[in-house]
Amino acid sequence: MRHETLVKGEVAMKKRTIFIISVLILGLGVFINTAMAAEEMPVDPNVKVLLENDDVRVAEAVRPPGTIVPMHTHPAYVAYFFDAWKGKITNAKGEVKEKEFGPGDVLYSPGVTHALEVVGTTNQHVLVVEWKKK
Repeated sequence: MRHETLVKGEVAMKKRTIFIISVLILGLGVFINTAMAAEEMPVDPNVKVLLENDDVRVAEAVRPPGTIVPMHTHPAYVAYFFDAWKGKITNAKGEVKEKEFGPGDVLYSPGVTHALEVVGTTNQHVLVVEWKKK
């Protein structure tokens, strides 16, 4: 009887251990996915996601002058600018370039990591279509 109780106790302990390890792995997976999502699409109250599915994300942003968007990564995308605006773009190496875009300008990128600051006197109004799959 004592041996049977000991075996049942060991089985229960192994089940608890497996459960705890599973919860930790699941939690780590959620943390990593959340961190990756934050890198891809930083929280920005100026951005409205218009459509998102397994293939694409379509977002519209209206950012006033002075807005700073921290370093983040885009997959391949096309951007359409509604209005003229100026921006300081910082690449992953820390190099800064000031660029100007006009109304109706279209930009394609195969993917990029950058930060952005809206400078000048006009809003950045842009529609961005990102491809999630190649």
